[in-house]
Amino acid sequence: FASICFQICSLYLPSETSLAHASLDVPAMFGGVFGLFAMASQCTQPDFLPSLQRVDPLISSYETTKHIVQGSAEGFVVEARTTDGSLRHLFVKHVDVKKYGHKPWSDLRRTCHYTRTEVRFYDEILPLLRNGLRAVGDPWPVAPRVYVAEYDLSGLIEEDASTAAAPSTGEDPRYDDGDRSVLEGKRGLLVMDDVGAGRGYFQRNPLPREVALASVRALARFHAASFGDAAVLMAASDRLCEYGGSYHLRNRNPKELAHMADAWEGLARDLGPVAPRGFFDEPSRQDLGRRTVAAAAYVSEELSPTPRCPHATVVHGDYKAMNVFFGAEDGTDCLLIDFASAGVGLGASDLAMHVAHAITAEDLDDGVEEVLVEAYFAALQKALPEGLRQAYTKEEFRRHYGLATVDYFRFILGRQWKGATQETFDRRNEDANFAMVNRSVEAALKFIERADRHLKVIEEERSALESQKLS
Repeated sequence: FASICFQICSLYLPSETSLAHASLDVPAMFGGVFGLFAMASQCTQPDFLPSLQRVDPLISSYETTKHIVQGSAEGFVVEARTTDGSLRHLFVKHVDVKKYGHKPWSDLRRTCHYTRTEVRFYDEILPLLRNGLRAVGDPWPVAPRVYVAEYDLSGLIEEDASTAAAPSTGEDPRYDDGDRSVLEGKRGLLVMDDVGAGRGYFQRNPLPREVALASVRALARFHAASFGDAAVLMAASDRLCEYGGSYHLRNRNPKELAHMADAWEGLARDLGPVAPRGFFDEPSRQDLGRRTVAAAAYVSEELSPTPRCPHATVVHGDYKAMNVFFGAEDGTDCLLIDFASAGVGLGASDLAMHVAHAITAEDLDDGVEEVLVEAYFAALQKALPEGLRQAYTKEEFRRHYGLATVDYFRFILGRQWKGATQETFDRRNEDANFAMVNRSVEAALKFIERADRHLKVIEEERSALESQKLS
């Protein structure tokens, strides 16, 4: 038993260097002991040789050098050997839907949508973005080269099914621990270059200042590739997430919002002893949970552009530090991964998540947030065609960034901070996939200050709008 536990833990807690092309959904992993053991009991590795031979017919064998288990997928770093003795360094991301049959349908449905979205992004939308970049003289490939991108989710979700969270309809697929036959053979598969072992790229979290600057400049280039391009945005809206972003309100479980006021009261109680004296006694913070709930729908609506909105772009949707590979010590030559939540949105939503995810409290004290926000907007303006640069003013962008900061705070409070204590933060600090606001109490307190400040502005804005309606 002890040996089994050790092996399971070694799968779920890999070293940072083993996280090539994968981002761990730790809360989902540890959602239940039974789910963990059910997944572990089925972790026999599939035979990927036929898929690898679609990359290179000369591949005759392969060895898995790392196996990464995620909450909704598995990753395999492989060394493939060809008949002429050469090596190919590849990464396989595989979703065997049956392995996740311990999840309720609401969660398994999200896993299926993540799979479908990521395959469609690489297969259909990424070529359009690359064309847009080349049109302005930018040869950046955005992501590692992908050779195989496919899924079979027939009978589980319709091809045109919305990715938004949905209540049970009574027609959901029927499965349980005794019968998962409806899930048999349903899968998603990606085969791409392993830029970690193969080309020397690295991942890191938190990000030093210069590397963080490179990451937000890369984000701006990514957004510029579809900014204002109605044809690309219509395609993305039709084929990717209906609401771009892993933390978009429409994509989340309604229980997160319903329990948010209680989550805030618990956090204030448990972190109060380690926070500066009086931190949670500030009048605006005493009711921050309820205020966040009250503003949630308005904030989300303001961050949900249509494809024809002048500020719309394709958002990454999960732009955390560990979803960026850096090709040099200063962070230049970035490649992005994990587009399972991509869709139409506002670039500020990606940026707000990234700042909360990748920057330490010490760097926030040194003004790094302002540096990154300015650097992103300058890089976006530089990357846009001249005719589009006036379409997005700095004032509009700053407003969107404030909204997005509050929106991400809503997600963190409802999803990650419910029941969190000092010990929770200390434990999470060992995992680079967690946001810094989940790993460091000091970073969390800085985040609370920023969210409170931006929420005050939003409340004043809403009050002014209500006054205008009455007059």
